Amino acid sequence: MDQNVIQNIKLGYRRLLLTNILNDSVHNENLEKTRKNVNLKDVVLSLANCWASVSTLLINKSWKNLFPNFIDSEVEENVQTEEIQLALTNYKTRTRCLVLKFSSELLRLTTVWLEIKF
Repeated sequence: MDQNVIQNIKLGYRRLLLTNILNDSVHNENLEKTRKNVNLKDVVLSLANCWASVSTLLINKSWKNLFPNFIDSEVEENVQTEEIQLALTNYKTRTRCLVLKFSSELLRLTTVWLEIKF
């Protein structure tokens, strides 16, 4: 996965953390206390917000190096039912043909084996 997504999340998290530290009016005089006052819940919520802010386009681009033919510039949301049914029908037909070929070859080999045996 491309480092841009990870870098984007890290920068967003740092920005949120610094904003929270600077906006903390209770511990404003002591930055060390403010930094130590951050709990796990704050961290998880901040990371969730940063992940939500990552664009779909950036995520698609990051996968483009691994699967160049799979990811397009636009994400296709709706897949037509007819296309899926046609693909399944073609798959079933090809599978049946392969099974028939295998069965006929097996029958031929069995016949040859029986002729040799007897």
